[in-house]
Amino acid sequence: MKTIVLLAAIGMISTNAMAMSAYNSKSMTCATVHEKMAQEGGSVVLKYPSHHPGMMMYNRTVSNSMSCLGQGTMASASVPTSDDPSCKIKTCSFTTGKGPNKNH
Repeated sequence: MKTIVLLAAIGMISTNAMAMSAYNSKSMTCATVHEKMAQEGGSVVLKYPSHHPGMMMYNRTVSNSMSCLGQGTMASASVPTSDDPSCKIKTCSFTTGKGPNKNH
């Protein structure tokens, strides 16, 4: 019985992680990015071309700090969209206390 409960819990966790949608931010307006976040519970993955040819960047955007529990703290970031090269979003960011990630 314990095995079944454990397997069901693992299945629920993996299903939630797989259910998060990923969108190409360059094919959306900034307003659409924020609409998608609201429609999908405040957390979506945005992908966009890197400055390095042929590579893609991925950024998980969140609407509130509760989405970052156990995943760092909420921080400001930006992604390129069809109408704004620096559409403002919030993301979860780990801070190490050293180097460029140091919390000031």
